[in-house]
Amino acid sequence: MAGVAWAAGHGSNAWALPFLPSSNLGFTLTDVTSAAGLQFHHNSGAYGGKLLPETLGSGCAFLDYDADGWQDILLINGMDWPGHERQRSTLRLYRNNRNGTFTDVTRAAGLDIEMYGMGVAVGDYNNDGFPDILITCVGQNRLFRNTGRGTFADVTKKSGLGGRQALSTSALWFDYDRDGLL
Repeated sequence: MAGVAWAAGHGSNAWALPFLPSSNLGFTLTDVTSAAGLQFHHNSGAYGGKLLPETLGSGCAFLDYDADGWQDILLINGMDWPGHERQRSTLRLYRNNRNGTFTDVTRAAGLDIEMYGMGVAVGDYNNDGFPDILITCVGQNRLFRNTGRGTFADVTKKSGLGGRQALSTSALWFDYDRDGLL
């Protein structure tokens, strides 16, 4: 790796991208996670078994879940594997306070649910003007309908997605027949 330098901020506030010694990026990235109110620990469930989902990470999304014109943040989390030390891990939804900070509204929004989440797709599947979320999981994928009142309803079973156990890592919404519906 001659000629490549890394500065990764474990315990540091400055992050730099890989660069050649002769290059000058002209900017520095500063970690403002804590100052912005984002308190999140990703749980991969790792216990030494080196299972595939532990190595993949999880998804995140920017969405305006409360239709206030400001982007909110949804972070997807894993969980511990059955039979191993348990810590409760859930999704995390952070509402944008419009001042560079965020408030954890996970419980109030009805998303304080434990699942081994992998990815997320945001789309208005029912055309009511509010973004809905599909979480891909180890196990059963989950679909949450935005009620338009700051909460989400789990409509997994009602939508026909319930019951199937699999490993899904990513998803997307699209209008395959161009009829204006996802």
